[in-house]
Amino acid sequence: MKKMVKKITLVITSGLLVSCGSMKIPEVNLPMFNGDYRELSTAPKDASLYQCEKNKQFYVKALEGGKEMWLVFPDREFGLKQAEASKNIYNNDTTTLEINDPETNIKEGDVLTYQKCRLQKLK
Repeated sequence: MKKMVKKITLVITSGLLVSCGSMKIPEVNLPMFNGDYRELSTAPKDASLYQCEKNKQFYVKALEGGKEMWLVFPDREFGLKQAEASKNIYNNDTTTLEINDPETNIKEGDVLTYQKCRLQKLK
Protein backbone atom coordinates (compact mmCIF):
# COMPACT_ATOMS: atom_id res chain seq x y z
CA MET A 1 0.00 0.00 0.00
CA LYS A 2 2.84 2.42 0.85
CA LYS A 3 4.49 1.73 -2.50
CA MET A 4 1.26 2.52 -4.31
CA VAL A 5 0.85 5.85 -2.47
CA LYS A 6 4.45 6.76 -3.31
CA LYS A 7 3.89 5.96 -7.01
CA ILE A 8 0.68 8.01 -7.15
CA THR A 9 2.38 10.92 -5.38
CA LEU A 10 5.30 10.73 -7.81
CA VAL A 11 2.99 10.72 -10.84
CA ILE A 12 0.92 13.65 -9.54
CA THR A 13 4.02 15.69 -8.61
CA SER A 14 5.58 15.02 -12.02
CA GLY A 15 2.38 16.06 -13.77
CA LEU A 16 2.19 19.29 -11.79
CA LEU A 17 5.82 20.16 -12.53
CA VAL A 18 5.37 19.54 -16.25
CA SER A 19 2.22 21.70 -16.38
CA CYS A 20 4.04 24.60 -14.65
CA GLY A 21 6.69 24.59 -17.35
CA SER A 22 4.14 25.28 -20.08
CA MET A 23 2.45 28.17 -18.25
CA LYS A 24 2.92 31.61 -19.72
CA ILE A 25 3.28 34.51 -17.35
CA PRO A 26 1.29 37.48 -18.67
CA GLU A 27 3.26 40.58 -19.56
CA VAL A 28 2.56 43.46 -17.22
CA ASN A 29 2.60 46.88 -18.85
CA LEU A 30 2.52 49.57 -16.19
CA PRO A 31 3.11 53.16 -17.35
CA MET A 32 5.21 54.01 -14.31
CA PHE A 33 7.77 51.32 -15.25
CA ASN A 34 8.18 52.10 -18.94
CA GLY A 35 8.37 55.91 -18.65
CA ASP A 36 5.07 56.41 -20.51
CA TYR A 37 3.30 58.62 -17.97
CA ARG A 38 2.60 62.26 -17.27
CA GLU A 39 2.54 64.18 -14.04
CA LEU A 40 -0.82 65.46 -12.92
CA SER A 41 -1.04 69.11 -11.99
CA THR A 42 -1.54 69.93 -8.33
CA ALA A 43 -2.99 73.32 -9.22
CA PRO A 44 -6.67 73.80 -8.41
CA LYS A 45 -8.83 74.06 -11.53
CA ASP A 46 -9.25 77.64 -12.83
CA ALA A 47 -6.85 79.04 -10.22
CA SER A 48 -3.95 81.47 -10.59
CA LEU A 49 -0.53 80.82 -9.06
CA TYR A 50 1.30 83.57 -7.18
CA GLN A 51 5.03 83.20 -6.46
CA CYS A 52 6.25 85.34 -3.56
CA GLU A 53 9.36 86.46 -1.76
CA LYS A 54 11.16 83.78 0.30
CA ASN A 55 10.00 81.13 -2.20
CA LYS A 56 6.43 81.15 -0.86
CA GLN A 57 3.50 80.51 -3.16
CA PHE A 58 -0.27 80.23 -3.13
CA TYR A 59 -3.20 79.86 -5.53
CA VAL A 60 -6.13 82.23 -5.95
CA LYS A 61 -9.44 81.22 -7.47
CA ALA A 62 -12.06 83.87 -8.25
CA LEU A 63 -15.63 83.03 -7.20
CA GLU A 64 -18.98 84.81 -7.50
CA GLY A 65 -17.85 86.80 -10.54
CA GLY A 66 -14.78 88.15 -8.71
CA LYS A 67 -16.62 89.22 -5.55
CA GLU A 68 -14.93 86.48 -3.55
CA MET A 69 -11.45 84.92 -3.73
CA TRP A 70 -10.56 81.45 -2.58
CA LEU A 71 -6.95 81.22 -1.31
CA VAL A 72 -5.18 77.85 -1.49
CA PHE A 73 -1.98 77.41 0.51
CA PRO A 74 0.03 74.19 0.83
CA ASP A 75 -1.49 73.50 4.26
CA ARG A 76 -4.88 75.27 4.25
CA GLU A 77 -7.46 77.09 2.16
CA PHE A 78 -10.22 79.61 2.80
CA GLY A 79 -12.32 82.34 1.21
CA LEU A 80 -12.14 86.13 1.31
CA LYS A 81 -14.87 88.60 0.35
CA GLN A 82 -14.28 91.76 -1.68
CA ALA A 83 -13.99 94.91 0.41
CA GLU A 84 -16.67 97.48 -0.34
CA ALA A 85 -14.14 100.31 -0.50
CA SER A 86 -11.84 98.77 -3.12
CA LYS A 87 -12.11 96.31 -6.01
CA ASN A 88 -8.63 94.89 -5.44
CA ILE A 89 -8.85 94.18 -1.68
CA TYR A 90 -10.39 90.99 -0.25
CA ASN A 91 -10.61 90.14 3.44
CA ASN A 92 -12.18 88.21 6.28
CA ASP A 93 -11.79 88.59 10.06
CA THR A 94 -8.04 87.84 10.04
CA THR A 95 -6.62 87.95 6.50
CA THR A 96 -6.38 90.61 3.79
CA LEU A 97 -5.44 89.99 0.16
CA GLU A 98 -4.42 93.06 -1.82
CA ILE A 99 -4.06 92.42 -5.54
CA ASN A 100 -1.89 95.07 -7.15
CA ASP A 101 -0.26 94.70 -10.53
CA PRO A 102 2.57 93.63 -10.62
CA GLU A 103 2.81 92.81 -6.88
CA THR A 104 0.26 91.20 -4.58
CA ASN A 105 0.43 90.93 -0.78
CA ILE A 106 -1.31 88.98 1.97
CA LYS A 107 -1.53 90.35 5.49
CA GLU A 108 -2.62 88.17 8.42
CA GLY A 109 -3.55 90.41 11.29
CA ASP A 110 -0.88 93.13 11.30
CA VAL A 111 1.82 90.87 9.80
CA LEU A 112 2.66 90.89 6.09
CA THR A 113 3.02 87.12 5.57
CA TYR A 114 3.17 86.92 1.76
CA GLN A 115 4.82 89.86 0.05
CA LYS A 116 6.01 90.83 -3.42
CA CYS A 117 3.91 88.07 -4.97
CA ARG A 118 3.76 87.93 -8.76
CA LEU A 119 1.24 86.15 -10.94
CA GLN A 120 2.81 83.12 -12.69
CA LYS A 121 1.72 81.39 -15.86
CA LEU A 122 0.63 77.81 -15.28
CA LYS A 123 1.92 75.15 -17.67
